[in-house]
Amino acid sequence: VLLFFGAGLNVGLSVMSKFRTEGYKTVAVARTAKEEFKNAADMVIAADMSEEPSQVARIFEEVTHKIGTPTVVVYNGKRNSLHNGSDPLTVSPSDFAKDLAVNATSAYAAAAAFAALPSTSHPKVFIYTGNMQFSVIVDQTVSLGAGKNAMYYVIETAANIYGKAGKGQKGFWYVADERTEKGESVMGAISGPAHAEFFWELVNLKEQGPWNGTFVMGKGYKDF
Repeated sequence: VLLFFGAGLNVGLSVMSKFRTEGYKTVAVARTAKEEFKNAADMVIAADMSEEPSQVARIFEEVTHKIGTPTVVVYNGKRNSLHNGSDPLTVSPSDFAKDLAVNATSAYAAAAAFAALPSTSHPKVFIYTGNMQFSVIVDQTVSLGAGKNAMYYVIETAANIYGKAGKGQKGFWYVADERTEKGESVMGAISGPAHAEFFWELVNLKEQGPWNGTFVMGKGYKDF
């Protein structure tokens, strides 16, 4: 079962369609159910990740009960409060908290629920969609970058302890970061099909790979 948080019409739809053709049952979690999900998802759950993080555990329970235990979880939710580029600390604390809830707190809740799932014969995989904010400051995105970097630390820790030392008993862990051929951010030119192919590549690895999964459309993983 593929459980996809933050499903949309680009990455979400492409990834779910790919995994469904490979025999997976798929579940979409999105703020609003979309007509296009009907042919890609076996189940659609409406949920806002900026609200109470405890709902994430309930989603795992519902999916496990109705569809089956998730073996691949993708967290693609994101939220950003724009600000003046020259004055980043003008984002209100309440907006910062809402952004952090989507970008980090609910993502952490999903990671914790995933780690608590029983082991399976095929290694489980958790993928958090990231961007270049691990190494680059992007204008007008202070709250998005703060949340992303919080989860990068979580994923790296889980990859080292669960993925490598634990040999995947609690899953393999990755950040997925699409880049151009030169290693630059694709910014808004995000390719859903490229994500789908790279995620399928990660799922078929037999051991923990590099946690910071930088990849290029048509080429898969590439270290920058």
